[in-house]
Amino acid sequence: MNMNFFINTRVITGIECVKNNADKLGSYGDRCLIVTGATSAKKCGALDDVTAALNSTGVKYEIYDKICQNPTVESCFEAGKAACEMKADFVIGIGGGSPLDASKAIAVIAANPDISEAELYGMNWKNQPLPIVAVGTTAGTGSEVTSVAVITNSNGFKKSFRNDLTYPVLSLGDPKYTLSLTDSFTRSTAADALAHCVESYFNRSANDISKVYAVAGVKKLLRVFDKIVSEGTDGLTIDDREQLYNASLLGGLAIAVTGTAFPHALGYFLTENYGVAHGTACAVFLNEFIDYNCSVMPELSEEFFDEIRISPENFKVIVEKITPEINVSLSDEDIRNLSVRWENNAALKRNHGNVDALFINSLLRKLF
Repeated sequence: MNMNFFINTRVITGIECVKNNADKLGSYGDRCLIVTGATSAKKCGALDDVTAALNSTGVKYEIYDKICQNPTVESCFEAGKAACEMKADFVIGIGGGSPLDASKAIAVIAANPDISEAELYGMNWKNQPLPIVAVGTTAGTGSEVTSVAVITNSNGFKKSFRNDLTYPVLSLGDPKYTLSLTDSFTRSTAADALAHCVESYFNRSANDISKVYAVAGVKKLLRVFDKIVSEGTDGLTIDDREQLYNASLLGGLAIAVTGTAFPHALGYFLTENYGVAHGTACAVFLNEFIDYNCSVMPELSEEFFDEIRISPENFKVIVEKITPEINVSLSDEDIRNLSVRWENNAALKRNHGNVDALFINSLLRKLF
């Protein structure tokens, strides 16, 4: 029985959890850089809550709010320089996966101001990253409880690193922040959480603990998905939003053990080249992932669907209904040009069976 597990994050969730834990923010130092996007943290109230908490404890701060979706390594270096110049003791990321992932890279750069891009991704760090506090505002990323940072490199490709030193020291999750999310954003981020859970379960690195998190996350998601399918997202209550947020954390805990599999690996090009939201881009491949694993791992598949108490067919119907539609078509030349991405891809190696370029090209022709 494999139950290996490590996470270096204190997780606190619930209404007003930022305000109620202001003293913990003050324990990481006297100065911090707040990392966020241009609007979302302001719109949902998270930025006001964080700055009020910092003000109450006397922590001085500056705000870097230039993080866009799919954050670039250039913006991380710019923010890292700002953190270094203000002599920040820690970094607070506020938002979904983009600001939270960026805050991890920024914490590394701030502690290693002369680091190169290659050294950042290669984890060749002389000094430990600054402490990272994560304040989640979406229900999907799971970045609050993982050490992974996915940053778009200088060549325009999404590239990740993961290191035990980049786990957030503290994650605060108030479900009220997700109330301002649009229908498409709610669906896309929830689909991302579902992909995390499913990809983790059907993963060569899965163990008994990661499977428990994955199954618990799927069960929470399916209960809310039933409501979204019948009523849309406008009718979601704060309790529903909390279920989605908690499920996203469970998905994060699952992939903290295993990493992701081929839906994430394949979804990146849809985001980079066609502007498809990350969660949607992963969910596009989720039903094919289910069919694949039912074929190559029938006993594991039977175990999974027994656990979540739904048939594969009904599960796939829900995935189709919850996933926003996309309009992408690929030529044979497009598919050939993508082939370089599948060489030595770590996420592909985590799949059971043999997910190779031939399989992927066939799958892309089928879907697009």
